[in-house]
Amino acid sequence: MTTYAYVGCRTSAWRSARGKGITLFRITESGKWEPLQCLASVQENPSWLTLDMRRNRLYALHGDGDRVAVFDRDPDTGLLTLSSEQTTGPRHPHPDLEPARRNNPVGAALTPDGNTLLIANHEGGNIAALPISDKGLEPPIDFARIAGHTGSDSLSRPHEIVFAPGCNLFAVPVQGRKAGNGIDMMRLYHWEQTRSCLADEVMLPAGSWPRHADFHPNGQWLYGISELSSTVTFFHVDRENGTLSLRQTLSALPEGYDLRSDASEIEVHPSGRFVYAANRGHDSIAVFSVSPQDGSLTPVGWVPCGGKTPRFTTLSPDGRQFISANEDSDTLQVFDVDSETGMLSATDVVVATASPTCICFA
Repeated sequence: MTTYAYVGCRTSAWRSARGKGITLFRITESGKWEPLQCLASVQENPSWLTLDMRRNRLYALHGDGDRVAVFDRDPDTGLLTLSSEQTTGPRHPHPDLEPARRNNPVGAALTPDGNTLLIANHEGGNIAALPISDKGLEPPIDFARIAGHTGSDSLSRPHEIVFAPGCNLFAVPVQGRKAGNGIDMMRLYHWEQTRSCLADEVMLPAGSWPRHADFHPNGQWLYGISELSSTVTFFHVDRENGTLSLRQTLSALPEGYDLRSDASEIEVHPSGRFVYAANRGHDSIAVFSVSPQDGSLTPVGWVPCGGKTPRFTTLSPDGRQFISANEDSDTLQVFDVDSETGMLSATDVVVATASPTCICFA
């Protein structure tokens, strides 16, 4: 079976980016990544990609913009064709927001029934729900707005949407940036057919900037990463009651490191035995082991990311390899995963691609 990889990137001069659009690679049996296609984007920065395998579509969010593009995917060749585009919603009216950014969609996820695309609008301060139709995406029908400290005129900023396996609960890390007087927190929502309903939330230290999260395969353990504090947080999720409780906080950086570093990404290995966290500045991947008894984390070690600024990382579908998208060195570094320890070993597969920010596989 052929494996395809789709890589989104930043393209705008405002971001000092060098990317050209979305690049499609075919991964050979020997592990080589062969470029097949590069598509220009409808707006700048096609920086988050979501595959809809049931419909053979790819949805591309345009960071700093206000659009989501819909691409049809040929299942035999993997090639993409632009089908349509849709708004992700209006820009938040708060006067302190950056004028150059419109709505800034930064993360998306399909609802479990596959009928709606949820989008985290970072600058819009909301989670938008766009129904999926035969033609593509319909305009948003619901905005779950996330206020800040001062009520309806303020905003907190969602940065990702991650569904728990096998249910309608999803987690949203929320950043409390100064513009908008926001609140740092991890939120838990319940998807109810046409709208996102808040189930619970846990406040996190001000200025930590929760960024990404991932669920353990058991759906009861949630791991988050905070950007400015470079901390990893472990939460227990009560799926029956829809509640969230903080169990552990630990550094994503090795002891004694005191230079600037911003955490970016976190993944749970498909086996549930390991968690990986990426550090921009230290330019490393932190490896943690997961206790099978209570889900708590223990540091195993730190591995150089193989480049500069690992903005996005992911695991191959079979969990045997780990890929670091090193934004500022314009490379993807492929690692082998040790199935016993979780540690990473750099392979000689280094893929050249400018300003990479997202990878998804088919």
